[in-house]
Amino acid sequence: MLEMSTIQRHPGRGNPAFSLIEMMAVMAVTVILLAAGLEHILGSANHPNKADTDMLAGLIEQARITAITSRSCVVLALAEPADLPARDPRCHLGIFKLDGMPDSLTDQPKAVMMGRWHPMEPGIALIGGKGDDVGNPMDAEKLTLTCDVPRHLTVNVHAIAFNPCGKLIYPPGTAPVTVRAAASVYQAGKAVPIRSNPSGPTAGILMKIGRVSARPYRIDK
Repeated sequence: MLEMSTIQRHPGRGNPAFSLIEMMAVMAVTVILLAAGLEHILGSANHPNKADTDMLAGLIEQARITAITSRSCVVLALAEPADLPARDPRCHLGIFKLDGMPDSLTDQPKAVMMGRWHPMEPGIALIGGKGDDVGNPMDAEKLTLTCDVPRHLTVNVHAIAFNPCGKLIYPPGTAPVTVRAAASVYQAGKAVPIRSNPSGPTAGILMKIGRVSARPYRIDK
């Protein structure tokens, strides 16, 4: 019988373990996956998704058609968080039909709200600045709208407005306007775009609205 002291034991033998090369390979794959995920997040953050694109274009078109069918002036309100009583941190869009034909849209016209406020995705906002070298409603003077239907509400908001013929009448002027939705944060009540490359152009959705047809169409590629 062998003495117990003569038996050599080798701790760990028979137990599978990663070699140094295998561990390095796993670490390399992990780094690649993390880098790809970060790039995807940064890229997505600078491009509002299709739902935002469809909602923005759809509400502009809905406001234009409502103006034509109701034979009235219709305003698409572009509300920033500080513009609404609820202080929701998101940008909201709402359609208002004006009561009659006001002499000036800046004279606090009475309005009826058509439906509800439509929030944009968190972290996405409408921002100012020219696009395609034409003006932006976020840079124009705000309108004050007062309505009692469906409830009493007074808001001071940026806006796009259409006359009963479906033509763009606000912001004032003869040139088309552009609207831009981009990944943004609010600082001191203003939307500041987030850029993966600080020196690069502002990303996001850029739409142009003509004066006569007033149909929105994307011009960013």
